[in-house]
Formats: sequence, C-alpha cells, structure tokens
Amino acid sequence: MISLDELQEIDIQDPMVWPPWFTWLMGAVAAVALVGAGWYFVLQDQQNVLVAKQREETTLTQTYRSKAAMVASLPAYEKQMGQVKKMLAEMEYALPDSQAMASLLTEITNAVLSQGLTITLFQPRDEVPYGVYAMVPIDIEVMGGFHQVAEFVSTISAMDRIVTVRNLSMRHTGDDTAGQLTTSASLVTYRYVGAEATKQDKSG
Repeated sequence: MISLDELQEIDIQDPMVWPPWFTWLMGAVAAVALVGAGWYFVLQDQQNVLVAKQREETTLTQTYRSKAAMVASLPAYEKQMGQVKKMLAEMEYALPDSQAMASLLTEITNAVLSQGLTITLFQPRDEVPYGVYAMVPIDIEVMGGFHQVAEFVSTISAMDRIVTVRNLSMRHTGDDTAGQLTTSASLVTYRYVGAEATKQDKSG
C-alpha cells in the first residue's frame, strides 16, 4: 500500500522521476479525462441535433395543424363561394345587358299603361358609365289620377330589374277633369356592361 510520505516525495513537475505505478495512474486519469471530453463533445453535438429536430417537429406540427384547419374549413369556404356566385348572378340578372334593355323599356311602358295612365313623355337619356355597369336615366311624364300614379310607382319598385324613381313631381293638369294630375319623374335603371368593358380595356 502506498503511504502518504511516498506521494509527497513525487515531483509532479518531473515525469522522468515518477515511479511506474504513478505513471500508470496519471495515464489512466488522462485517458479517462480524454474519453470524458470526447463523450462531452459527442453528446453536445447530439444534443444540438436533438434540439434542432425538436424545433423542426414543432414547426411541422404547426404547419400540419394549420393545413388541417384549412382543409376542415374548405367545405364552408366552398359553400360561401357558391352563395357569392349566386348573389353575383342575381345582381347581373337585375342589371340587364344591351339585349335585355329594350324589353325592360317595354316593360316599364306596359306598367304605365296597365294603370290607365297616359304617357306624354318617355325619353331615355345618355348612359352614364360606372365600371361594369352603366346608369340609364329615363325622363317620363304621365297623366292620370294620384292612385294610378302610386300603383305605377309600386309596380316599378317590384320589378325584377333595378328601376328607381327620382325627382317625382305632380301638378294639376289645368283642365276641368277632376283628380287628373301631370306627373313627371326620372326613372333610373342600370345596364350591365361587364363584357363590353373588358373588351374595351383589352382594345385600349
């Protein structure tokens, strides 16, 4: 057994005078330290790789959840798109194109005559363009009773096409016919010009 005195006599600074057993001991300590340092760096690299993989897993999980949520909401989105397309189709129908405008003017004329009114003026004016649609003003003047005019306005408002009544004014006709009024107004309808506007944009 090695005594404390023997250990104290060893000169740590001079390996040449170390006894064999101490040389072996120091070599073993150095080997253990070297192996330990190697394992530390190896494990540290593995730890870094593990952390990177965990971050990647978190990112992939978040991406998966986000895409899963999008897929889950796809039916609702498609339903909403269908509703929007339906609304657009209804709006386009309410805005006649150039071919349907003539029939709309005829329909307005028939609405006047169906109430027993007499047309003294029916004059479409120049269109006013607004992007994919154009506003079409119509100056109108009719003769008849108040209730006939009210029924005419109600009929116009109930049309499938958009027709509004503006600048409505009434005055007595000036003759002896009781209850007869001369009513003037500006009817405003709208014409769909989407396809025409697209062609003009391309040609311009």
